[in-house]
Amino acid sequence: MTITIALLATLLAFQKDPSSTKDAMKPVQLLVGEWRAQVASEDGKDEPWEETQSWEYKIDKEEYGLQFEVKGGKRFKSGVLSYDLKKKVYRLEQVRMNDQKAVFEGKLSGDELVLEEVGDPKGALDKVTFKLLRANRILMRIEHKEAGKAIWAPSLSYASTKQGVPFARAQSAVCVVTGGTPTSSVEYKG
Repeated sequence: MTITIALLATLLAFQKDPSSTKDAMKPVQLLVGEWRAQVASEDGKDEPWEETQSWEYKIDKEEYGLQFEVKGGKRFKSGVLSYDLKKKVYRLEQVRMNDQKAVFEGKLSGDELVLEEVGDPKGALDKVTFKLLRANRILMRIEHKEAGKAIWAPSLSYASTKQGVPFARAQSAVCVVTGGTPTSSVEYKG
């Protein structure tokens, strides 16, 4: 087991940081499109609601990012997800419903992007976690830390499905010989 942990640690150490913002956006580009989100309050402060998030590329010279707008939301209006090459972190700049801006920074690890709010460490802060499941499904969780506290408490959970893409895809028949599409049916004892 220690060999497995050592191997994993070595592989993570050699994981290359993106050399451009364009490269950094590749693992998160599945966010591009219209998403229908079911939002549930995990702390019991809000009734569940639905919102639509529209994500698209934002390209300014050689700086790539993803910008989004929210319709029907109660927490955020819009924002931009980018990558800071100097700090080697993802950066999410959001506009809250009260028009206050919030900045989050963090890392992508596998299919999980964890971003913590940049602000007074002694003040109340939020943490946003994206779970990039597949091209038609993402989960997002917002956690909140009260001023002077050390523990993150669950606040909201978002379950998002991409518009115009089926949630579950049926697998078509496959020929056992060629691996392609079957052209004739075979019956056995029947």
